[in-house]
Amino acid sequence: MNRFLCLAVLCVAATSAGQVSAADWCKFKAERSATTELAGAKRIVIAAGAGDLKIAGASGQAGVRASGRACASSEELLKEIQLESRREGDTLYLKTLLPDVDGGNIFFFNRYATLDLTVSLPETVAIEVEDSSGDTQIKHVQSANVADGSGDLEIADVAADLEVSDSSGDLDIRKVGGNLSVKDSSGDIEIADVQGNVFIPVDSSGDIRIANISGGVHIVSDSSGGIVIEHVKQSVAIDSDSSGDIRVDDIGGNFTVGNDGSGGISHARVVGQVQLPPGK
Repeated sequence: MNRFLCLAVLCVAATSAGQVSAADWCKFKAERSATTELAGAKRIVIAAGAGDLKIAGASGQAGVRASGRACASSEELLKEIQLESRREGDTLYLKTLLPDVDGGNIFFFNRYATLDLTVSLPETVAIEVEDSSGDTQIKHVQSANVADGSGDLEIADVAADLEVSDSSGDLDIRKVGGNLSVKDSSGDIEIADVQGNVFIPVDSSGDIRIANISGGVHIVSDSSGGIVIEHVKQSVAIDSDSSGDIRVDDIGGNFTVGNDGSGGISHARVVGQVQLPPGK
């Protein structure tokens, strides 16, 4: 998914200077990097602004290495794009520093500043991630707490628990060794291969597909979009669903739906009891 800033820049450039290719939209660019020793830190907090973000754990790695491409509409803005790292107690902080591109002016679409960032870190350390915009990929980490703004989010190979809060964009989560909690505003959700329980307190819009869960699945509130849940060893509970079809198959425990608005409900191969709203 292209960042909204990128789309805005491309639109303005096309209007003022004819056609612009995707490779040409970045007017000023420079490399940014930072290397920090872990030295006993137990947690890494990563805060990223506009730009794509890739985080990957590596076996045997002792420190944290971050590198990326800064991109800006002017040399002045480019100089302000930096990487900051600091240590407080047992926590290591890594943050992208980006200038304010609008400055309170509504005519800011010809100004932009982004930093596409790649972070390599030890796979045995817990991480917290806050990303504002751009696509995000996270893989091979111990445990993670992720707050994502806009852009697609892909997470794979988390050894322990994973907690995700996502505003917009599609969400793809695979191979979680512990429990998984997901809050989502908009975009499709794809979840597979979770060793613990899957808990979704709220999902506003978009389809949900869940498969291969060793624990149970609990969806508290789903507003719109279809739900497909397959191959769950324990129980499945959906407290409230406003619209969209619900289909479950191969459930090792009970299957329960509380309130359901519009859409059909179908189930197959449920070992335990099935409890549905009246008329369903």
